[in-house]
Amino acid sequence: MRNHSPWQRSIRLVVLAVSLCGASPGSARAGLDPSLLRETALGTPAALRFERSIDRATLESWGVPRPSALAFDGDGALYVLDAASRRIVKLDAEGRLLHSVGGYGDDPASLALPEDLVVDRRESILVLDRARGALVAFDRAGAFLASRPFEDDLGEEVRGPGARLLLDVFGRLWLLLPRERDLVPLDDRLRRSRTARFLTPDDALREPGLASPLPGGDGWIYDRGARTLRRFRVSGALAPADTASIDVAALATDRAGYLYAADPTEQRLVVYGPSGGRVLARALGGPTVPWIPTAVAWSRLDRVAVADRARGEIQILAVDREAAP
Repeated sequence: MRNHSPWQRSIRLVVLAVSLCGASPGSARAGLDPSLLRETALGTPAALRFERSIDRATLESWGVPRPSALAFDGDGALYVLDAASRRIVKLDAEGRLLHSVGGYGDDPASLALPEDLVVDRRESILVLDRARGALVAFDRAGAFLASRPFEDDLGEEVRGPGARLLLDVFGRLWLLLPRERDLVPLDDRLRRSRTARFLTPDDALREPGLASPLPGGDGWIYDRGARTLRRFRVSGALAPADTASIDVAALATDRAGYLYAADPTEQRLVVYGPSGGRVLARALGGPTVPWIPTAVAWSRLDRVAVADRARGEIQILAVDREAAP
Protein backbone atom coordinates (compact mmCIF):
# COMPACT_ATOMS: atom_id res chain seq x y z
CA MET A 1 0.00 0.00 0.00
CA ARG A 2 1.34 3.45 -0.93
CA ASN A 3 1.88 5.84 1.97
CA HIS A 4 0.92 9.48 1.47
CA SER A 5 2.48 12.37 3.35
CA PRO A 6 0.20 14.79 5.24
CA TRP A 7 0.83 17.38 2.52
CA GLN A 8 -0.26 14.94 -0.20
CA ARG A 9 -3.38 14.02 1.76
CA SER A 10 -4.22 17.72 2.15
CA ILE A 11 -3.84 18.28 -1.58
CA ARG A 12 -6.16 15.34 -2.23
CA LEU A 13 -8.73 16.90 0.11
CA VAL A 14 -8.67 20.23 -1.67
CA VAL A 15 -8.87 18.46 -5.03
CA LEU A 16 -12.00 16.74 -3.77
CA ALA A 17 -13.35 20.04 -2.54
CA VAL A 18 -13.17 21.61 -5.98
CA SER A 19 -13.73 18.56 -8.20
CA LEU A 20 -16.13 19.07 -11.06
CA CYS A 21 -19.22 16.99 -11.69
CA GLY A 22 -18.93 16.75 -15.47
CA ALA A 23 -17.63 18.30 -18.65
CA SER A 24 -20.66 20.53 -19.13
CA PRO A 25 -23.43 21.96 -16.96
CA GLY A 26 -25.93 19.69 -18.68
CA SER A 27 -23.99 16.56 -17.89
CA ALA A 28 -23.50 17.76 -14.31
CA ARG A 29 -27.20 17.70 -13.49
CA ALA A 30 -26.85 14.15 -12.19
CA GLY A 31 -24.66 15.59 -9.42
CA LEU A 32 -27.31 18.06 -8.24
CA ASP A 33 -27.67 18.09 -4.45
CA PRO A 34 -30.82 15.99 -3.80
CA SER A 35 -31.81 18.22 -0.87
CA LEU A 36 -32.37 21.05 -3.34
CA LEU A 37 -35.09 19.01 -4.99
CA ARG A 38 -36.85 18.25 -1.71
CA GLU A 39 -37.15 21.87 -0.55
CA THR A 40 -40.48 23.61 -0.94
CA ALA A 41 -40.95 26.22 -3.65
CA LEU A 42 -40.20 29.84 -2.82
CA GLY A 43 -42.60 32.60 -3.76
CA THR A 44 -41.77 36.08 -4.99
CA PRO A 45 -39.95 38.25 -2.42
CA ALA A 46 -42.40 40.89 -1.14
CA ALA A 47 -40.16 42.58 1.45
CA LEU A 48 -36.75 42.39 3.07
CA ARG A 49 -37.45 42.71 6.79
CA PHE A 50 -34.71 43.83 9.21
CA GLU A 51 -33.96 41.08 11.69
CA ARG A 52 -30.74 42.07 13.43
CA SER A 53 -27.37 43.72 12.92
CA ILE A 54 -23.79 42.94 13.88
CA ASP A 55 -22.09 46.20 14.79
CA ARG A 56 -18.51 47.34 14.34
CA ALA A 57 -17.54 46.82 17.99
CA THR A 58 -18.58 43.18 17.80
CA LEU A 59 -16.82 42.64 14.47
CA GLU A 60 -13.67 44.32 15.83
CA SER A 61 -13.70 41.99 18.83
CA TRP A 62 -13.65 39.08 16.37
CA GLY A 63 -10.86 40.59 14.26
CA VAL A 64 -12.96 41.44 11.19
CA PRO A 65 -13.77 45.18 11.49
CA ARG A 66 -14.07 45.73 7.72
CA PRO A 67 -16.22 42.94 6.23
CA SER A 68 -15.43 42.66 2.52
CA ALA A 69 -17.09 39.37 1.49
CA LEU A 70 -19.86 37.13 2.85
CA ALA A 71 -20.95 33.54 2.29
CA PHE A 72 -23.46 31.15 3.88
CA ASP A 73 -23.20 27.39 4.24
CA GLY A 74 -26.06 24.90 4.04
CA ASP A 75 -26.80 25.17 7.79
CA GLY A 76 -27.21 28.93 7.65
CA ALA A 77 -23.81 29.68 9.21
CA LEU A 78 -22.32 32.95 7.95
CA TYR A 79 -18.69 33.40 6.90
CA VAL A 80 -17.27 36.93 7.02
CA LEU A 81 -14.03 37.79 5.22
CA ASP A 82 -12.02 40.89 6.14
CA ALA A 83 -9.42 41.37 3.40
CA ALA A 84 -7.50 43.94 5.46
CA SER A 85 -7.08 41.73 8.54
CA ARG A 86 -6.77 38.62 6.30
CA ARG A 87 -9.16 36.78 8.55
CA ILE A 88 -12.42 34.84 8.12
CA VAL A 89 -14.86 34.21 10.95
CA LYS A 90 -17.71 31.70 11.02
CA LEU A 91 -20.94 32.66 12.80
CA ASP A 92 -23.82 30.34 13.59
CA ALA A 93 -27.38 31.06 12.46
CA GLU A 94 -27.93 33.19 15.58
CA GLY A 95 -24.84 35.31 14.95
CA ARG A 96 -22.57 33.72 17.57
CA LEU A 97 -18.86 33.29 16.80
CA LEU A 98 -17.83 29.69 16.12
CA HIS A 99 -14.23 30.02 14.95
CA SER A 100 -11.85 32.01 12.76
CA VAL A 101 -9.26 31.11 10.14
CA GLY A 102 -6.47 32.86 8.25
CA GLY A 103 -4.77 35.96 9.57
CA TYR A 104 -1.25 37.30 9.14
CA GLY A 105 1.78 35.01 8.93
CA ASP A 106 4.10 33.06 6.67
CA ASP A 107 2.64 29.62 7.32
CA PRO A 108 0.41 28.00 4.66
CA ALA A 109 -2.72 28.47 6.77
CA SER A 110 -2.36 32.26 6.81
CA LEU A 111 -3.70 34.53 4.08
CA ALA A 112 -1.68 37.10 2.11
CA LEU A 113 -4.24 39.00 0.02
CA PRO A 114 -7.65 37.29 0.19
CA GLU A 115 -9.95 38.53 -2.56
CA ASP A 116 -13.01 36.28 -2.40
CA LEU A 117 -14.46 33.15 -0.81
CA VAL A 118 -17.08 30.48 -1.43
CA VAL A 119 -18.38 27.59 0.68
CA ASP A 120 -18.59 24.35 -1.29
CA ARG A 121 -21.08 21.49 -0.99
CA ARG A 122 -18.88 19.80 1.62
CA GLU A 123 -18.97 23.11 3.52
CA SER A 124 -15.26 23.65 3.05
CA ILE A 125 -14.13 27.27 2.85
CA LEU A 126 -12.35 28.08 -0.42
CA VAL A 127 -10.46 31.38 -0.46
CA LEU A 128 -8.99 33.12 -3.50
CA ASP A 129 -5.61 34.53 -2.39
CA ARG A 130 -4.36 37.07 -4.94
CA ALA A 131 -0.84 37.46 -3.58
CA ARG A 132 -0.19 33.73 -3.75
CA GLY A 133 -2.13 33.11 -6.95
CA ALA A 134 -3.68 30.22 -5.08
CA LEU A 135 -6.80 28.69 -3.61
CA VAL A 136 -6.58 28.19 0.17
CA ALA A 137 -8.97 25.62 1.66
CA PHE A 138 -10.23 25.04 5.22
CA ASP A 139 -12.74 22.47 6.40
CA ARG A 140 -16.04 23.37 8.09
CA ALA A 141 -14.41 23.20 11.53
CA GLY A 142 -11.72 25.68 10.47
CA ALA A 143 -8.87 23.18 10.05
CA PHE A 144 -6.44 24.03 7.25
CA LEU A 145 -6.62 21.64 4.28
CA ALA A 146 -4.23 22.96 1.64
CA SER A 147 -3.01 25.89 -0.40
CA ARG A 148 -3.12 25.04 -4.09
CA PRO A 149 -1.74 27.40 -6.79
CA PHE A 150 -3.72 27.97 -9.96
CA GLU A 151 -1.98 26.39 -12.92
CA ASP A 152 -1.14 27.55 -16.44
CA ASP A 153 -1.72 31.27 -16.92
CA LEU A 154 -4.50 31.48 -14.34
CA GLY A 155 -2.04 32.20 -11.55
CA GLU A 156 -1.15 35.52 -13.14
CA GLU A 157 -4.78 36.29 -13.92
CA VAL A 158 -5.93 35.87 -10.33
CA ARG A 159 -3.09 38.06 -9.07
CA GLY A 160 -4.71 40.97 -10.87
CA PRO A 161 -7.58 42.85 -9.25
CA GLY A 162 -11.15 41.74 -9.76
CA ALA A 163 -10.94 37.96 -10.17
CA ARG A 164 -13.85 36.25 -8.41
CA LEU A 165 -14.79 32.69 -7.40
CA LEU A 166 -18.14 31.16 -8.33
CA LEU A 167 -19.61 27.84 -7.27
CA ASP A 168 -22.65 26.78 -9.26
CA VAL A 169 -25.47 24.55 -8.07
CA PHE A 170 -23.79 21.51 -9.64
CA GLY A 171 -20.70 21.90 -7.44
CA ARG A 172 -18.52 23.24 -10.25
CA LEU A 173 -15.92 25.87 -9.40
CA TRP A 174 -15.47 28.83 -11.76
CA LEU A 175 -13.33 31.95 -12.01
CA LEU A 176 -14.51 35.31 -13.30
CA LEU A 177 -11.59 36.95 -15.11
CA PRO A 178 -12.25 40.63 -15.92
CA ARG A 179 -9.18 41.01 -18.14
CA GLU A 180 -10.28 38.10 -20.32
CA ARG A 181 -13.94 39.10 -20.08
CA ASP A 182 -14.84 35.49 -19.46
CA LEU A 183 -16.00 32.91 -16.95
CA VAL A 184 -13.57 29.98 -16.71
CA PRO A 185 -14.61 26.54 -15.41
CA LEU A 186 -11.83 24.81 -13.44
CA ASP A 187 -10.72 21.20 -13.33
CA ASP A 188 -9.42 19.37 -10.24
CA ARG A 189 -5.92 20.80 -10.76
CA LEU A 190 -7.21 24.38 -10.84
CA ARG A 191 -6.59 24.59 -14.56
CA ARG A 192 -9.03 25.55 -17.30
CA SER A 193 -11.38 22.66 -17.97
CA ARG A 194 -12.05 23.91 -21.50
CA THR A 195 -9.93 25.69 -24.09
CA ALA A 196 -12.73 27.59 -25.81
CA ARG A 197 -14.32 30.71 -24.36
CA PHE A 198 -17.42 30.28 -22.23
CA LEU A 199 -19.00 33.75 -22.55
CA THR A 200 -19.58 34.55 -26.23
CA PRO A 201 -18.99 36.75 -28.07
CA ASP A 202 -16.02 38.22 -26.19
CA ASP A 203 -16.81 41.80 -27.24
CA ALA A 204 -20.31 41.68 -25.74
CA LEU A 205 -19.02 42.74 -22.31
CA ARG A 206 -16.99 45.86 -21.66
CA GLU A 207 -15.82 45.25 -18.08
CA PRO A 208 -17.32 42.21 -16.29
CA GLY A 209 -16.92 42.65 -12.57
CA LEU A 210 -19.34 40.30 -10.80
CA ALA A 211 -21.27 37.15 -11.56
CA SER A 212 -23.78 34.94 -9.78
CA PRO A 213 -25.00 31.49 -10.93
CA LEU A 214 -28.66 30.50 -11.06
CA PRO A 215 -30.13 27.15 -9.96
CA GLY A 216 -30.73 25.85 -13.50
CA GLY A 217 -27.22 26.51 -14.78
CA ASP A 218 -27.77 30.00 -16.20
CA GLY A 219 -26.47 33.05 -14.38
CA TRP A 220 -26.10 36.81 -14.12
CA ILE A 221 -23.06 38.94 -14.80
CA TYR A 222 -22.54 42.61 -14.02
CA ASP A 223 -20.82 44.72 -16.66
CA ARG A 224 -19.18 47.64 -14.83
CA GLY A 225 -18.36 49.35 -18.10
CA ALA A 226 -21.97 49.45 -19.24
CA ARG A 227 -23.44 49.55 -15.69
CA THR A 228 -25.90 46.79 -16.60
CA LEU A 229 -26.75 43.27 -15.47
CA ARG A 230 -26.69 40.65 -18.21
CA ARG A 231 -28.17 37.16 -18.17
CA PHE A 232 -26.01 34.36 -19.58
CA ARG A 233 -27.29 30.96 -20.63
CA VAL A 234 -25.92 27.58 -19.63
CA SER A 235 -24.20 27.57 -23.02
CA GLY A 236 -22.40 30.85 -22.28
CA ALA A 237 -24.47 32.87 -24.74
CA LEU A 238 -25.57 36.24 -23.41
CA ALA A 239 -29.30 36.93 -23.39
CA PRO A 240 -30.38 40.02 -25.35
CA ALA A 241 -32.37 41.64 -22.52
CA ASP A 242 -30.49 43.95 -20.14
CA THR A 243 -31.58 45.53 -16.87
CA ALA A 244 -31.73 49.29 -16.41
CA SER A 245 -28.48 51.10 -15.60
CA ILE A 246 -27.37 50.42 -12.02
CA ASP A 247 -24.24 50.45 -9.87
CA VAL A 248 -23.59 47.06 -8.28
CA ALA A 249 -21.04 46.17 -5.60
CA ALA A 250 -22.11 42.56 -4.93
CA LEU A 251 -24.55 39.89 -6.15
CA ALA A 252 -26.32 36.89 -4.67
CA THR A 253 -29.05 34.56 -5.92
CA ASP A 254 -31.54 32.40 -4.05
CA ARG A 255 -32.62 28.89 -5.02
CA ALA A 256 -35.77 30.23 -6.72
CA GLY A 257 -33.66 32.27 -9.13
CA TYR A 258 -34.14 35.75 -7.62
CA LEU A 259 -31.13 38.04 -7.81
CA TYR A 260 -30.08 40.37 -4.96
CA ALA A 261 -27.95 43.29 -6.15
CA ALA A 262 -26.18 45.60 -3.70
CA ASP A 263 -26.41 49.17 -5.06
CA PRO A 264 -23.87 51.38 -3.23
CA THR A 265 -24.83 54.58 -5.04
CA GLU A 266 -28.49 54.47 -4.00
CA GLN A 267 -27.70 52.67 -0.69
CA ARG A 268 -30.15 49.85 -1.31
CA LEU A 269 -30.68 46.22 -2.23
CA VAL A 270 -32.50 45.62 -5.51
CA VAL A 271 -34.21 42.28 -6.14
CA TYR A 272 -34.72 41.04 -9.71
CA GLY A 273 -36.91 38.15 -10.81
CA PRO A 274 -35.69 35.16 -12.82
CA SER A 275 -36.68 36.89 -16.07
CA GLY A 276 -34.84 40.11 -15.18
CA GLY A 277 -37.76 42.28 -14.06
CA ARG A 278 -37.26 44.33 -10.91
CA VAL A 279 -39.26 42.90 -7.99
CA LEU A 280 -38.47 45.31 -5.17
CA ALA A 281 -35.89 47.74 -3.79
CA ARG A 282 -35.02 47.93 -0.12
CA ALA A 283 -33.39 51.12 1.20
CA LEU A 284 -30.53 50.60 3.66
CA GLY A 285 -29.37 54.16 4.28
CA GLY A 286 -29.90 57.76 3.32
CA PRO A 287 -28.47 61.31 3.47
CA THR A 288 -28.50 61.55 7.28
CA VAL A 289 -27.43 57.95 8.06
CA PRO A 290 -25.39 56.58 5.14
CA TRP A 291 -25.28 52.80 4.76
CA ILE A 292 -23.32 51.62 1.71
CA PRO A 293 -23.80 47.93 0.83
CA THR A 294 -20.57 46.32 -0.38
CA ALA A 295 -21.18 42.57 0.13
CA VAL A 296 -24.29 40.36 0.09
CA ALA A 297 -25.14 36.67 0.55
CA TRP A 298 -28.35 34.58 0.65
CA SER A 299 -28.98 31.72 3.09
CA ARG A 300 -31.13 28.60 2.73
CA LEU A 301 -32.88 29.84 5.87
CA ASP A 302 -34.19 32.60 3.57
CA ARG A 303 -32.07 35.32 5.11
CA VAL A 304 -29.97 37.91 3.32
CA ALA A 305 -26.76 39.20 4.91
CA VAL A 306 -25.47 42.54 3.66
CA ALA A 307 -22.32 44.33 4.79
CA ASP A 308 -21.07 47.91 4.77
CA ARG A 309 -17.28 47.61 4.75
CA ALA A 310 -16.52 51.24 5.67
CA ARG A 311 -19.15 51.38 8.41
CA GLY A 312 -18.07 47.98 9.75
CA GLU A 313 -21.57 46.58 10.08
CA ILE A 314 -23.62 43.64 8.85
CA GLN A 315 -27.41 43.55 8.59
CA ILE A 316 -29.41 40.33 8.52
CA LEU A 317 -32.69 40.66 6.58
CA ALA A 318 -35.51 38.11 6.49
CA VAL A 319 -37.14 37.55 3.11
CA ASP A 320 -40.92 37.87 3.32
CA ARG A 321 -42.51 36.21 0.30
CA GLU A 322 -45.79 35.96 -1.47
CA ALA A 323 -47.40 32.53 -1.48
CA ALA A 324 -45.68 30.17 -3.88
CA PRO A 325 -47.76 29.25 -6.97
